[in-house]
Amino acid sequence: MKQPLLWPLDEDGLVALPLRLYLLLLVLLRPILSWILALTIPEQKGEMLAFFYPDQQQFWLACLLALPTLLLCVALTQRRPKGHSGWFRVWRNGKWLLLASLIPDLLLTIRALPPYVAVEQPWLLLAPSLLVVGGLWLLRSRRVPIIFSEWPEPAPAKK
Repeated sequence: MKQPLLWPLDEDGLVALPLRLYLLLLVLLRPILSWILALTIPEQKGEMLAFFYPDQQQFWLACLLALPTLLLCVALTQRRPKGHSGWFRVWRNGKWLLLASLIPDLLLTIRALPPYVAVEQPWLLLAPSLLVVGGLWLLRSRRVPIIFSEWPEPAPAKK
């Protein structure tokens, strides 16, 4: 008797990536995404980055912390039959790369919160909350280890 599938499969026969993973990637890549957003509006570039990151050193540190997540995003683009199989080495360590970005990012974000944030600016608690929830999901999910252990078979070569 066949076991029923616990999770849906994508078109390559792999466990489909959950929306939570994409949302976690967006949260972890927020310094790079804010940088891209600031570059698209050149006349307000400094003001926009100062809104997200008042301290310039904090911004560069946040970008540095997001690099493992960016590397994982590149590996994600290769997670298809015609993708380069060398990226599997990065992909199989994806859970730990995400945690290596998430934990210092959470600490940096909490350290940068102003005093009385819950009373005066409660929306600033959104990023740390999402990071905590994302970290708990990474550590407790049964689906995450399966996702990061799968890689599609290479596409057959055409003759």
